[in-house]
Amino acid sequence: MASNDAIPQPTSALAINASLAAGPATPFETVELTLRPPNANELLVKVVAAGICHTDVMTKTKALCDFPIVLGHEGVGVVEAVGSGTSGFLVGDHVIMTYDYCGTCPQCVSGAPSYCDHHGELNFAGVRPDGLCTHRHPDSETADIAGSFFQQSSFATYALSHVTNTIKVDASLPLELLAPLGCGVQTGAGTVLNTLDAQPGTTMAVFGCGCVGLSAVMAATVAGVENIIAIDVNGARLAMAEELGATSTLNPEDFEGENALVEAISTVRPSGCHYAIDTTGNPEVLRQAFEACGPMGVTAMIAPGVPGTEVTIEMMGLLPGKSLRGVVQGDSVASEFIPYLIELWQDGKFPFDKLITTFDGLDSLDEAVNAMTAGEVIKPVVIVDPEGP
Repeated sequence: MASNDAIPQPTSALAINASLAAGPATPFETVELTLRPPNANELLVKVVAAGICHTDVMTKTKALCDFPIVLGHEGVGVVEAVGSGTSGFLVGDHVIMTYDYCGTCPQCVSGAPSYCDHHGELNFAGVRPDGLCTHRHPDSETADIAGSFFQQSSFATYALSHVTNTIKVDASLPLELLAPLGCGVQTGAGTVLNTLDAQPGTTMAVFGCGCVGLSAVMAATVAGVENIIAIDVNGARLAMAEELGATSTLNPEDFEGENALVEAISTVRPSGCHYAIDTTGNPEVLRQAFEACGPMGVTAMIAPGVPGTEVTIEMMGLLPGKSLRGVVQGDSVASEFIPYLIELWQDGKFPFDKLITTFDGLDSLDEAVNAMTAGEVIKPVVIVDPEGP
Protein backbone atom coordinates (compact mmCIF):
# COMPACT_ATOMS: atom_id res chain seq x y z
CA MET A 1 0.00 0.00 0.00
CA ALA A 2 1.24 3.49 -0.82
CA SER A 3 2.22 5.80 1.99
CA ASN A 4 -0.12 8.65 2.90
CA ASP A 5 2.43 11.16 1.64
CA ALA A 6 2.06 9.76 -1.86
CA ILE A 7 -1.73 10.09 -1.92
CA PRO A 8 -3.25 13.52 -2.72
CA GLN A 9 -5.28 14.83 0.19
CA PRO A 10 -8.68 16.49 -0.39
CA THR A 11 -8.50 20.26 -0.19
CA SER A 12 -12.10 21.14 -1.01
CA ALA A 13 -15.48 20.20 0.44
CA LEU A 14 -16.63 16.67 -0.27
CA ALA A 15 -20.12 15.87 -1.58
CA ILE A 16 -21.81 13.32 0.69
CA ASN A 17 -25.20 11.84 1.44
CA ALA A 18 -26.33 12.10 5.04
CA SER A 19 -29.39 11.35 7.13
CA LEU A 20 -30.45 14.74 8.44
CA ALA A 21 -32.43 15.33 11.62
CA ALA A 22 -34.24 18.63 11.11
CA GLY A 23 -36.11 18.60 14.42
CA PRO A 24 -37.15 16.40 17.34
CA ALA A 25 -40.35 15.10 15.75
CA THR A 26 -39.50 15.15 12.04
CA PRO A 27 -38.39 11.96 10.28
CA PHE A 28 -34.78 11.49 9.27
CA GLU A 29 -34.25 12.62 5.68
CA THR A 30 -31.45 11.52 3.37
CA VAL A 31 -30.04 14.65 1.73
CA GLU A 32 -27.00 15.75 -0.23
CA LEU A 33 -24.55 17.81 1.85
CA THR A 34 -20.96 18.89 1.69
CA LEU A 35 -18.34 17.96 4.27
CA ARG A 36 -15.26 20.01 5.10
CA PRO A 37 -11.95 18.43 4.07
CA PRO A 38 -10.01 16.86 6.95
CA ASN A 39 -7.83 19.08 9.10
CA ALA A 40 -4.24 18.11 9.81
CA ASN A 41 -5.41 16.13 12.87
CA GLU A 42 -8.43 14.46 11.27
CA LEU A 43 -9.19 11.28 9.34
CA LEU A 44 -11.70 11.06 6.51
CA VAL A 45 -13.61 7.78 6.77
CA LYS A 46 -15.85 6.24 4.14
CA VAL A 47 -18.68 4.87 6.26
CA VAL A 48 -19.68 1.26 5.63
CA ALA A 49 -22.23 0.88 8.45
CA ALA A 50 -23.49 2.60 11.58
CA GLY A 51 -25.21 1.24 14.65
CA ILE A 52 -28.19 3.06 16.09
CA CYS A 53 -28.00 3.81 19.81
CA HIS A 54 -30.64 5.17 22.19
CA THR A 55 -28.31 8.16 22.64
CA ASP A 56 -28.92 9.08 18.99
CA VAL A 57 -32.67 8.76 19.48
CA MET A 58 -32.80 10.66 22.78
CA THR A 59 -30.56 13.44 21.48
CA LYS A 60 -33.02 13.96 18.64
CA THR A 61 -36.38 13.40 20.30
CA LYS A 62 -35.53 15.33 23.48
CA ALA A 63 -33.90 18.15 21.49
CA LEU A 64 -30.57 17.78 23.28
CA CYS A 65 -28.77 19.29 20.29
CA ASP A 66 -28.87 22.06 17.72
CA PHE A 67 -30.93 21.41 14.60
CA PRO A 68 -30.49 20.52 11.83
CA ILE A 69 -27.87 17.91 12.71
CA VAL A 70 -26.22 14.76 11.38
CA LEU A 71 -26.15 12.20 14.19
CA GLY A 72 -24.57 8.73 14.41
CA HIS A 73 -21.81 7.62 16.76
CA GLU A 74 -21.28 3.90 16.12
CA GLY A 75 -19.70 4.18 12.70
CA VAL A 76 -17.38 1.75 10.97
CA GLY A 77 -15.64 2.22 7.65
CA VAL A 78 -12.45 2.61 5.67
CA VAL A 79 -9.95 5.45 5.96
CA GLU A 80 -10.13 7.53 2.79
CA ALA A 81 -7.70 10.32 3.68
CA VAL A 82 -5.32 11.08 6.54
CA GLY A 83 -4.47 14.56 7.82
CA SER A 84 -0.82 15.56 7.74
CA GLY A 85 -0.64 15.80 11.52
CA THR A 86 -1.93 12.31 12.29
CA SER A 87 -0.02 9.08 12.78
CA GLY A 88 -0.83 5.40 13.10
CA PHE A 89 -3.32 5.22 10.24
CA LEU A 90 -3.03 4.63 6.51
CA VAL A 91 -5.50 5.10 3.70
CA GLY A 92 -7.39 1.83 3.36
CA ASP A 93 -7.35 0.95 7.06
CA HIS A 94 -10.57 -0.56 8.40
CA VAL A 95 -11.74 1.31 11.49
CA ILE A 96 -14.32 1.58 14.26
CA MET A 97 -15.29 5.05 15.47
CA THR A 98 -16.23 5.67 19.11
CA TYR A 99 -16.38 8.53 21.65
CA ASP A 100 -13.74 11.26 21.63
CA TYR A 101 -11.64 12.80 24.40
CA CYS A 102 -9.01 15.51 24.74
CA GLY A 103 -6.10 13.37 25.96
CA THR A 104 -4.64 16.08 28.19
CA CYS A 105 -7.03 16.68 31.13
CA PRO A 106 -6.44 14.93 34.49
CA GLN A 107 -8.90 12.13 33.75
CA CYS A 108 -7.45 11.42 30.31
CA VAL A 109 -3.89 11.44 31.63
CA SER A 110 -4.85 9.06 34.45
CA GLY A 111 -6.38 6.53 32.05
CA ALA A 112 -10.06 7.48 32.37
CA PRO A 113 -10.78 9.20 29.03
CA SER A 114 -14.54 8.60 29.16
CA TYR A 115 -14.63 11.14 32.02
CA CYS A 116 -12.71 13.75 30.02
CA ASP A 117 -13.22 17.35 31.15
CA HIS A 118 -14.31 18.10 27.59
CA HIS A 119 -16.55 15.06 27.04
CA GLY A 120 -19.69 17.13 26.56
CA GLU A 121 -18.32 19.60 24.07
CA LEU A 122 -16.36 17.02 22.09
CA ASN A 123 -19.22 14.56 21.74
CA PHE A 124 -22.43 16.58 21.89
CA ALA A 125 -21.73 20.19 20.89
CA GLY A 126 -22.27 19.64 17.17
CA VAL A 127 -18.97 21.24 16.16
CA ARG A 128 -15.39 20.10 15.94
CA PRO A 129 -12.87 21.28 18.56
CA ASP A 130 -12.10 24.52 16.71
CA GLY A 131 -15.77 25.49 17.05
CA LEU A 132 -16.62 25.16 13.36
CA CYS A 133 -19.42 23.14 11.82
CA THR A 134 -18.29 20.50 9.37
CA HIS A 135 -21.46 20.11 7.29
CA ARG A 136 -23.45 22.44 5.08
CA HIS A 137 -26.11 22.43 2.40
CA PRO A 138 -24.61 22.59 -1.10
CA ASP A 139 -26.27 25.96 -1.76
CA SER A 140 -25.10 27.53 1.51
CA GLU A 141 -22.06 29.76 1.71
CA THR A 142 -21.46 28.85 5.37
CA ALA A 143 -21.44 25.61 7.34
CA ASP A 144 -25.05 25.62 8.52
CA ILE A 145 -25.59 22.10 9.83
CA ALA A 146 -24.51 20.69 13.19
CA GLY A 147 -22.35 17.59 13.00
CA SER A 148 -19.21 16.24 14.64
CA PHE A 149 -21.50 14.14 16.84
CA PHE A 150 -19.00 12.13 18.89
CA GLN A 151 -16.56 13.63 16.38
CA GLN A 152 -17.93 11.43 13.61
CA SER A 153 -21.61 11.98 12.66
CA SER A 154 -21.65 8.59 11.00
CA PHE A 155 -25.23 8.63 9.66
CA ALA A 156 -23.60 9.62 6.39
CA THR A 157 -21.53 8.21 3.56
CA TYR A 158 -18.40 9.96 4.89
CA ALA A 159 -17.30 11.06 8.35
CA LEU A 160 -14.48 13.04 9.92
CA SER A 161 -12.87 11.51 12.99
CA HIS A 162 -9.74 11.83 15.14
CA VAL A 163 -6.99 9.42 16.07
CA THR A 164 -8.35 9.51 19.62
CA ASN A 165 -11.77 8.13 18.66
CA THR A 166 -10.77 5.79 15.84
CA ILE A 167 -9.63 2.18 16.28
CA LYS A 168 -8.00 0.17 13.52
CA VAL A 169 -9.20 -3.41 13.06
CA ASP A 170 -8.15 -6.34 10.92
CA ALA A 171 -9.46 -6.01 7.37
CA SER A 172 -10.73 -9.60 7.41
CA LEU A 173 -13.36 -8.79 10.06
CA PRO A 174 -16.99 -8.02 9.04
CA LEU A 175 -17.22 -4.30 9.63
CA GLU A 176 -21.02 -4.19 9.78
CA LEU A 177 -20.98 -6.50 12.80
CA LEU A 178 -18.40 -4.40 14.63
CA ALA A 179 -20.38 -1.13 14.57
CA PRO A 180 -22.14 -1.58 17.96
CA LEU A 181 -18.79 -1.97 19.71
CA GLY A 182 -18.27 1.78 19.41
CA CYS A 183 -20.78 2.62 22.13
CA GLY A 184 -23.57 0.30 23.25
CA VAL A 185 -21.65 -2.95 23.52
CA GLN A 186 -18.53 -1.45 25.07
CA THR A 187 -20.69 0.46 27.56
CA GLY A 188 -22.54 -2.61 28.83
CA ALA A 189 -19.55 -4.92 28.83
CA GLY A 190 -17.22 -2.29 30.24
CA THR A 191 -19.54 -1.58 33.16
CA VAL A 192 -19.20 -5.21 34.23
CA LEU A 193 -15.54 -5.80 33.44
CA ASN A 194 -14.06 -2.35 34.12
CA THR A 195 -16.31 -0.32 36.41
CA LEU A 196 -17.56 -3.10 38.66
CA ASP A 197 -14.68 -5.51 38.09
CA ALA A 198 -17.25 -8.22 38.73
CA GLN A 199 -15.85 -11.23 40.55
CA PRO A 200 -16.56 -14.94 40.09
CA GLY A 201 -19.25 -16.43 42.29
CA THR A 202 -21.16 -13.18 42.77
CA THR A 203 -24.73 -12.09 42.01
CA MET A 204 -25.71 -9.35 39.55
CA ALA A 205 -29.06 -7.89 38.50
CA VAL A 206 -29.32 -6.22 35.08
CA PHE A 207 -32.32 -3.91 34.65
CA GLY A 208 -33.15 -3.49 30.97
CA CYS A 209 -32.19 -6.00 28.28
CA GLY A 210 -31.48 -3.87 25.26
CA CYS A 211 -28.06 -3.86 23.63
CA VAL A 212 -26.35 -2.35 26.68
CA GLY A 213 -28.01 -4.65 29.20
CA LEU A 214 -27.45 -7.80 27.15
CA SER A 215 -23.83 -6.82 26.62
CA ALA A 216 -23.59 -6.64 30.41
CA VAL A 217 -25.11 -10.12 30.67
CA MET A 218 -22.54 -11.52 28.25
CA ALA A 219 -19.71 -9.81 30.12
CA ALA A 220 -21.00 -11.18 33.41
CA THR A 221 -20.68 -14.70 32.02
CA VAL A 222 -17.13 -13.89 30.94
CA ALA A 223 -16.38 -12.66 34.48
CA GLY A 224 -17.78 -15.83 36.05
CA VAL A 225 -20.69 -14.17 37.86
CA GLU A 226 -22.69 -17.03 39.38
CA ASN A 227 -26.19 -15.53 39.45
CA ILE A 228 -27.15 -13.21 36.58
CA ILE A 229 -30.68 -11.85 36.94
CA ALA A 230 -32.09 -10.16 33.82
CA ILE A 231 -35.11 -7.85 34.20
CA ASP A 232 -37.21 -6.54 31.30
CA VAL A 233 -40.83 -6.20 30.19
CA ASN A 234 -40.06 -7.66 26.74
CA GLY A 235 -40.36 -11.44 26.73
CA ALA A 236 -38.24 -11.90 23.62
CA ARG A 237 -35.39 -9.96 25.19
CA LEU A 238 -35.62 -12.03 28.35
CA ALA A 239 -35.35 -15.15 26.20
CA MET A 240 -32.25 -13.70 24.57
CA ALA A 241 -30.82 -12.92 28.00
CA GLU A 242 -31.22 -16.58 28.95
CA GLU A 243 -29.53 -17.65 25.73
CA LEU A 244 -26.61 -15.33 26.51
CA GLY A 245 -26.08 -16.55 30.06
CA ALA A 246 -28.70 -15.11 32.40
CA THR A 247 -29.52 -17.61 35.16
CA SER A 248 -32.83 -15.95 36.09
CA THR A 249 -35.25 -13.66 34.25
CA LEU A 250 -37.95 -11.45 35.71
CA ASN A 251 -40.68 -9.41 34.06
CA PRO A 252 -41.73 -6.46 36.29
CA GLU A 253 -45.25 -6.69 34.88
CA ASP A 254 -45.64 -10.01 36.69
CA PHE A 255 -45.32 -8.34 40.10
CA GLU A 256 -47.71 -6.13 42.02
CA GLY A 257 -46.75 -3.86 44.88
CA GLU A 258 -43.96 -1.39 45.39
CA ASN A 259 -41.39 -3.88 46.69
CA ALA A 260 -42.49 -7.08 44.97
CA LEU A 261 -39.81 -7.06 42.28
CA VAL A 262 -36.99 -6.39 44.72
CA GLU A 263 -38.31 -9.16 46.98
CA ALA A 264 -38.32 -11.55 44.02
CA ILE A 265 -34.69 -10.67 43.30
CA SER A 266 -33.81 -11.35 46.93
CA THR A 267 -34.95 -14.96 46.56
CA VAL A 268 -31.85 -15.54 44.44
CA ARG A 269 -29.56 -14.16 47.15
CA PRO A 270 -31.36 -13.20 50.37
CA SER A 271 -28.67 -10.78 51.50
CA GLY A 272 -28.92 -8.86 48.23
CA CYS A 273 -26.97 -8.58 44.99
CA HIS A 274 -23.30 -7.74 44.84
CA TYR A 275 -23.95 -5.60 41.78
CA ALA A 276 -26.90 -4.06 39.96
CA ILE A 277 -26.93 -2.24 36.62
CA ASP A 278 -29.65 0.12 35.45
CA THR A 279 -29.79 0.72 31.70
CA THR A 280 -33.28 2.26 31.56
CA GLY A 281 -32.82 5.89 32.58
CA ASN A 282 -35.97 5.55 34.68
CA PRO A 283 -35.44 6.91 38.22
CA GLU A 284 -37.92 4.43 39.73
CA VAL A 285 -36.03 1.53 38.16
CA LEU A 286 -32.72 2.96 39.32
CA ARG A 287 -34.03 3.01 42.89
CA GLN A 288 -35.13 -0.62 42.53
CA ALA A 289 -31.64 -1.52 41.32
CA PHE A 290 -30.11 0.22 44.32
CA GLU A 291 -32.48 -1.50 46.74
CA ALA A 292 -31.74 -4.89 45.17
CA CYS A 293 -28.10 -4.62 46.28
CA GLY A 294 -26.92 -5.95 49.63
CA PRO A 295 -24.22 -4.63 51.98
CA MET A 296 -21.24 -3.20 50.09
CA GLY A 297 -23.23 -3.63 46.89
CA VAL A 298 -22.58 -1.34 43.93
CA THR A 299 -25.29 -0.01 41.61
CA ALA A 300 -24.10 1.22 38.23
CA MET A 301 -26.20 3.82 36.46
CA ILE A 302 -25.56 3.74 32.72
CA ALA A 303 -28.51 5.75 31.38
CA PRO A 304 -28.97 9.08 33.20
CA GLY A 305 -32.21 10.15 31.53
CA VAL A 306 -32.62 13.71 30.27
CA PRO A 307 -30.92 16.60 32.07
CA GLY A 308 -32.78 17.50 35.26
CA THR A 309 -34.01 13.98 35.99
CA GLU A 310 -33.68 13.22 39.71
CA VAL A 311 -33.71 10.02 41.73
CA THR A 312 -34.58 9.60 45.41
CA ILE A 313 -32.50 7.24 47.54
CA GLU A 314 -33.20 6.63 51.22
CA MET A 315 -30.14 7.89 53.10
CA MET A 316 -30.25 4.98 55.56
CA GLY A 317 -29.94 2.68 52.56
CA LEU A 318 -26.39 3.90 52.06
CA LEU A 319 -25.20 2.88 55.51
CA PRO A 320 -24.42 -0.77 54.72
CA GLY A 321 -21.63 0.53 52.52
CA LYS A 322 -23.74 0.56 49.39
CA SER A 323 -22.81 2.89 46.56
CA LEU A 324 -24.37 4.34 43.44
CA ARG A 325 -21.94 4.86 40.56
CA GLY A 326 -22.50 6.77 37.34
CA VAL A 327 -20.83 5.18 34.31
CA VAL A 328 -19.79 6.63 30.94
CA GLN A 329 -18.78 4.28 28.11
CA GLY A 330 -18.13 1.48 30.56
CA ASP A 331 -14.97 3.16 31.89
CA SER A 332 -13.41 1.91 28.67
CA VAL A 333 -10.14 2.94 27.07
CA ALA A 334 -11.64 2.11 23.70
CA SER A 335 -8.37 1.51 21.86
CA GLU A 336 -7.63 -1.32 24.30
CA PHE A 337 -11.09 -2.56 25.29
CA ILE A 338 -12.70 -2.86 21.85
CA PRO A 339 -9.91 -5.13 20.52
CA TYR A 340 -10.32 -7.23 23.69
CA LEU A 341 -14.06 -7.62 23.03
CA ILE A 342 -13.29 -8.65 19.44
CA GLU A 343 -10.93 -11.33 20.75
CA LEU A 344 -13.62 -12.62 23.11
CA TRP A 345 -16.07 -12.73 20.20
CA GLN A 346 -13.61 -14.61 18.01
CA ASP A 347 -13.13 -17.13 20.83
CA GLY A 348 -16.89 -17.68 21.05
CA LYS A 349 -17.14 -16.15 24.53
CA PHE A 350 -18.93 -12.91 23.68
CA PRO A 351 -21.53 -13.45 20.90
CA PHE A 352 -22.67 -9.84 20.55
CA ASP A 353 -23.51 -10.46 16.89
CA LYS A 354 -26.71 -12.18 18.09
CA LEU A 355 -28.06 -8.76 19.04
CA ILE A 356 -27.76 -7.25 15.56
CA THR A 357 -30.40 -6.73 12.88
CA THR A 358 -29.21 -4.99 9.72
CA PHE A 359 -31.12 -2.45 7.63
CA ASP A 360 -30.16 -1.40 4.13
CA GLY A 361 -29.31 2.20 3.30
CA LEU A 362 -29.63 5.57 5.01
CA ASP A 363 -33.26 5.73 3.88
CA SER A 364 -34.01 2.89 6.31
CA LEU A 365 -32.96 4.87 9.38
CA ASP A 366 -36.48 5.72 10.56
CA GLU A 367 -37.60 2.12 10.06
CA ALA A 368 -34.64 0.92 12.12
CA VAL A 369 -35.24 3.45 14.90
CA ASN A 370 -38.93 2.58 15.09
CA ALA A 371 -38.15 -1.14 15.25
CA MET A 372 -35.71 -0.57 18.10
CA THR A 373 -37.97 1.71 20.13
CA ALA A 374 -40.87 -0.73 19.67
CA GLY A 375 -38.71 -3.53 21.05
CA GLU A 376 -38.85 -5.52 17.81
CA VAL A 377 -35.07 -5.55 17.35
CA ILE A 378 -32.27 -5.16 19.89
CA LYS A 379 -29.47 -3.46 17.98
CA PRO A 380 -30.18 -2.10 14.51
CA VAL A 381 -27.23 -1.49 12.22
CA VAL A 382 -27.73 0.50 9.03
CA ILE A 383 -25.63 -0.62 6.08
CA VAL A 384 -24.57 2.71 4.60
CA ASP A 385 -22.46 1.27 1.78
CA PRO A 386 -24.05 -1.99 0.55
CA GLU A 387 -20.94 -2.80 -1.48
CA GLY A 388 -18.83 -2.77 1.69
CA PRO A 389 -15.15 -1.89 1.93
